[in-house]
Amino acid sequence: MTRPHEAWFAMAEDDLNFARVGLREKFFSQVCFLSQQAIEKVLKGYLVHLGKTYPKTHKLIDLYRLCGAKFLEPFKNKIKLIDEFYIPTRYPDGIPGGLPNRASNETDASEALKTADDIMQACFSHIGKK
Repeated sequence: MTRPHEAWFAMAEDDLNFARVGLREKFFSQVCFLSQQAIEKVLKGYLVHLGKTYPKTHKLIDLYRLCGAKFLEPFKNKIKLIDEFYIPTRYPDGIPGGLPNRASNETDASEALKTADDIMQACFSHIGKK
């Protein structure tokens, strides 16, 4: 039987796998959004693993703070940056005068994806998940 935190982690892994395809196909805004979603799910999964209740929020920095995990500290600044992808990568008016496909570039997408993967691996390593 799957434990609740494992379901969160599995969904995060799916988001990252889809983001990898998106990066290859140059869907940069979607990669940024999926990376944000993967981090959100990993952090919520980690909170569930700890037996904590997570808030109904998409703010990564709030989830990061709730985790209170030293092993996540190196990612704090990247988490703040990726937090900013939640709205503008999904809505045409998320960036005044811009369309979603122009909201992010390849560098943004690559860095967001790498950060999401690094955070996921750090969480998995910390709890002993392979």
